[in-house]
Amino acid sequence: MTLPRKRFPRTALALAVLALALPLRAARRAAGSEPQEREFTLANGLRVFLYEKPGLPLVSIAAAVDAGSKDETEATSGLSHLLEHYVLFRGTESRSGAEIAREIRRHGAYFNAQTGQDMTVFQISLPARHAAFGLANQKEILFNLKIEAKELESEKEVVIEEINQIKDDPLRYASSLLYQKLYRGHPYGRAVYGTVEAIKALTPETVEAYYRSRFVPAATSLAVVGDFALDAMEAQVRACFEPVPKAEPAASIKIGSPPPLEKTVDVEERLDVKEAYLVIGALAPDYNSPDQYAADLLTEILGRGISPMLLRPLKGARDLIDTLSMSYIALKHAGAFSVAMTLDPKRIAAARSETLKFLRQAHGENFARSDVYGDAQMYAFDFLESSRNQILLKLQEGRESGLNLAVSLAMHVLLRDRAEAPDYLKAVRSLTSSDLRKAATKYFGRTEYVVISILPGKD
Repeated sequence: MTLPRKRFPRTALALAVLALALPLRAARRAAGSEPQEREFTLANGLRVFLYEKPGLPLVSIAAAVDAGSKDETEATSGLSHLLEHYVLFRGTESRSGAEIAREIRRHGAYFNAQTGQDMTVFQISLPARHAAFGLANQKEILFNLKIEAKELESEKEVVIEEINQIKDDPLRYASSLLYQKLYRGHPYGRAVYGTVEAIKALTPETVEAYYRSRFVPAATSLAVVGDFALDAMEAQVRACFEPVPKAEPAASIKIGSPPPLEKTVDVEERLDVKEAYLVIGALAPDYNSPDQYAADLLTEILGRGISPMLLRPLKGARDLIDTLSMSYIALKHAGAFSVAMTLDPKRIAAARSETLKFLRQAHGENFARSDVYGDAQMYAFDFLESSRNQILLKLQEGRESGLNLAVSLAMHVLLRDRAEAPDYLKAVRSLTSSDLRKAATKYFGRTEYVVISILPGKD
């Protein structure tokens, strides 16, 4: 099989999904044109979002299935990820995996998938003239899979190899540990890629039962983005997917928010690395929380953007770190802030101390120029306005990729709690420095943290 394989699954879904998916109507109106988009649900329960994006003769199709690590147990840990691999690389009732791969290459398509805590997403992007093939291919692999013992064992070997290699990427490994500790005792705390023991023990019957109960239209969303006419694409989607039989999905697992940490958790591991890696995380708002907008701005201001505030204590006179990044992950029922850095192992204790100190006191920072009075206002950097501009730029860049937009829309349909959500850009623009301080107090000043330290040395 010559299709490229992903090295590791993505362990969480970013809030960028929301940012890309929500402001579409507002953006179209601002440009003086009617929104060329449509959303509908088929009789079998499949939720569909179409978005017309002329310019390049391409069509991107993403399907999100409500099946992720949250739906597993300790005994089936990694089943969703394994099934993602099987769907992507193995055969259906009609075609073998090799035949599917040849057809995808023949149609000039890009094909991939990803697994997260909430869902599994399958995407394909190809020339617009082959849109019918793309739709048919998605339908076949999603709803007509053939589970065979020999094929399953082969894919289990691939997944186990990935698990065994995860420590080769220290930051990804540290991030995985972070989520496991941050969501300890919660369904989100299970590793997305699973455990070697659980993967080895999975039987064809277990995989088949999981697949049949979750890969059904009523638990799936489909987003199509590209160069097409809405009416024509809706007709194609209906002709392709309406014949899929209606089936009841597995009962939804009731998941509450993870409990707050009782104390800061420190985890230290030694790997075959030359530099140290430090990842610090805290619980954050979930995908549907009104605090998500402040969380996005705070992430940009503190650890991203043009001049992140965290550089002041970490790269100032003491020069404690080499690199810095910050992210905000929003899931259906929880969220996570994480600050990741590389640094000299000798400075890891100082960097840990300075980062925690700064985050806990971030509510006292001046985020906007209006927070400063008198002549000092002329020289103050407006972090709030700069972060808004950076977010707007990232949104514009994100919409340039039809595939990213299709994935975001498919995920958004499954993650959202309301049919109509607030306009993302309007919500971001309405936030004041006072709003950010309140959010910083809530999520950074009154919480405990998870600290993952990766140091050079033997396991």
